[in-house]
Amino acid sequence: MLNKMKSRLSAAKAGYAGKVYRFLIVVPILITLIVVMTSGCEYDVAEPQWDKTGFSLPESSPAINSINPPEGVAGVNVITIVGENFDLVPNSNILLDIPKVVVISPEIVEKTPTSITIRRPNLVTDSLFVKVWGDSGLVEKFGPYKIDPVLEQYGSFLENQQLGALAVDNAENLYVAISITPFTINKVTPDGQKTIFKDTLPSPPAVAPTDVKIGTDGSLYILRSNRLIQRANPTTGEVSSWHNLRTNRQLRVGDFDADGYFYAGGSRTSLWVIAPDSTSEEKSDLYPASAGDTILAIHVHNEGATEYLYLMFASAAGRFIARHLIGSGGSLGTQEVIVDFAQFLSPVARDFTFALDGTIFISIDGIYPLITYNPGTGKFDYFYKNILPPYAKQINWGTGDYLYMISGNLTPAQNWTVYRVDMGMTAAP
Repeated sequence: MLNKMKSRLSAAKAGYAGKVYRFLIVVPILITLIVVMTSGCEYDVAEPQWDKTGFSLPESSPAINSINPPEGVAGVNVITIVGENFDLVPNSNILLDIPKVVVISPEIVEKTPTSITIRRPNLVTDSLFVKVWGDSGLVEKFGPYKIDPVLEQYGSFLENQQLGALAVDNAENLYVAISITPFTINKVTPDGQKTIFKDTLPSPPAVAPTDVKIGTDGSLYILRSNRLIQRANPTTGEVSSWHNLRTNRQLRVGDFDADGYFYAGGSRTSLWVIAPDSTSEEKSDLYPASAGDTILAIHVHNEGATEYLYLMFASAAGRFIARHLIGSGGSLGTQEVIVDFAQFLSPVARDFTFALDGTIFISIDGIYPLITYNPGTGKFDYFYKNILPPYAKQINWGTGDYLYMISGNLTPAQNWTVYRVDMGMTAAP
């Protein structure tokens, strides 16, 4: 009996202890739940930013609505991002992104609250994304955006083979003069075939060609910075003498008008006019040798029914492009200065040509090799900046959208070659 009473007492104590243990576990859990519910998880997460004094959500964020033009086709020089609140976007918060390939910061030409204009980037892609963001950190992305190629090497010329002049005929055959011995002329057909012209003179001139022009008869006319002008048959490649000045002058560049008059000039010489009957006349009142002017490039340009002779020249006063009205019989009007390069950081301009809309494209012997000049507004701009290779010499526009450009340099050394540039527009006739 006594042993049974002891067993029941032990069991009672054990049961009581179990109830106390469960109670001690349940009560803290209930207390914790109550604290959590009433404190808003104060101890588990950071305090929301909108509860802090002085914090407010941004009233507005940058937004991209469109990109103009919708694709970066040839001829597009700048791209405009259209949207809202771009005044909140620092320049460093504008990026061009090709996923998993490259991320670059574009050159910004102009920025307003509703538009950002950037230069065409040196990219070829159909997967470009434009990203902008303000101080809020909210990124606005637009894309994909396509950018087409605009540049290619052309003619397969040898490395370090210095080139001196080029011309393009109406069949889009390219003629390129080599400036190292034996001073040949290379013809490159549109299908890439290359032939070399042969000089048939008894004693070929030991002087490199400095300019090549297509005459009204379809022949090539070659100047070599002396008094001799040669003529080359474009079919046979035979080169012969066409005209010798009666005086020792350095005819470096020239061009024909519609009536077959040839205008030529160079350094330490005045302007010469050679008639179709091969007689020549020195225009001693224009760019006289005694003034020390150097005529760098000559191009005849039609403006409606009117023909003008355009010349790029260097003088003690600077570097300019001027024009003269062409009258009957090769007569020339007074000089009219069109371009003063002092307004554009005095670049070393080498050559020029005209687009159909009258814009003048100018080759530069420098880092950014092609600039434009708008005669209507008097403004300069870069064209395809950071896309074209530096140190452009002569340029010549074909019958379509392609501009051919000799690129190369001696100091600092740069390989010489010909590039074909898709301008996305045509030249003036």
